[in-house]
Amino acid sequence: MTSPRRCTIKDVAARAGVAVSTVSYALRNHPSIPPATCRRIQAVGEKLGYRPDPQISALMAHIGRGRAVPSTGRIALVWMQGGRALTRSEGFFVQMREGAFARAQLRGYHLEEFWPDEDHLSGARLSGILRARGIQNVIFSPSIEGVAADYALDWEHFACVVLGHARWPVDLHRVAHDHYHAVCECLQRMTTAGVKRPAIVLTEEINQRTDSAVKAAFMTHHPSEARARSLIYALDQKGSRGFAGWLRAHDPDGVLLLRREMWGEIVNPRLKALHTDGRVWCANWQEADPLALPGLQQRYDLAARAAVDLVTGLEQSRTRGLPDHPQYIQIRGDWHEHVIISPPPVG
Repeated sequence: MTSPRRCTIKDVAARAGVAVSTVSYALRNHPSIPPATCRRIQAVGEKLGYRPDPQISALMAHIGRGRAVPSTGRIALVWMQGGRALTRSEGFFVQMREGAFARAQLRGYHLEEFWPDEDHLSGARLSGILRARGIQNVIFSPSIEGVAADYALDWEHFACVVLGHARWPVDLHRVAHDHYHAVCECLQRMTTAGVKRPAIVLTEEINQRTDSAVKAAFMTHHPSEARARSLIYALDQKGSRGFAGWLRAHDPDGVLLLRREMWGEIVNPRLKALHTDGRVWCANWQEADPLALPGLQQRYDLAARAAVDLVTGLEQSRTRGLPDHPQYIQIRGDWHEHVIISPPPVG
């Protein structure tokens, strides 16, 4: 019994109606190819079941140098927080995992997952496991709680990319959500809706993680720069008890929550009234939000895809160890207006 014929790059080119070289560039998101064309060609490749051979990819990346570089064809996804159950059930992690797996598969790589907390793996122990399995590419998931991540591998043996904004003991390549753009987008939507005195509820922890991008965006793009600073409420510093009084004193006509979970900590009659009037937004939109808050969805599925692209590129260029010039890629989110659909009439 013969095995089915492998889909080739020529098959993708024929179906997409483009040159083979265009397909090659599009699958790597080369800047010479328009993003829309890249997405169209990648969709054709996925439909046809095209899977690049990582060995060939590594060879082509270095053929101009006259030497072939072996590819491991494997990527380690290291979950810095939570065990197996959480990373399979919590929406944020599920979204990120699906994005990483889809991109790795498209590039012909296999993704292996590791849970250092649950399995009590030190950096040295994990380094040994990865080297024994021939894995040189490592992606670290975001560390949600705490500003810093204190974890170390034997860096010289690996190409590493970090997801999220947590601080690390060393500088690594990083892909994260663009918080500055998120706050700017939310403010623009609020002012378009007629809000003159928008306020924001944030945490200093997240603001610090983003190098003060949250506050900078709010104060720079606020419709009234003179009042902007007084309309910032830092929940982790001021606590929830003083929020009602602060709301009365400053009288904002619209409130932006940095996280949806903040609602339960600060909810009060005045905030409820703003919500009823459609004057509460969220910078971390969630699909299953019972409050139906409009806002910006963080696309960590796209961030995970970009991390796979980055780490495989490092492998193909034989770049391992701590980078001299770390790359920092920020992924913009998607705006969502919550539309509540009424149930059909009975009978």
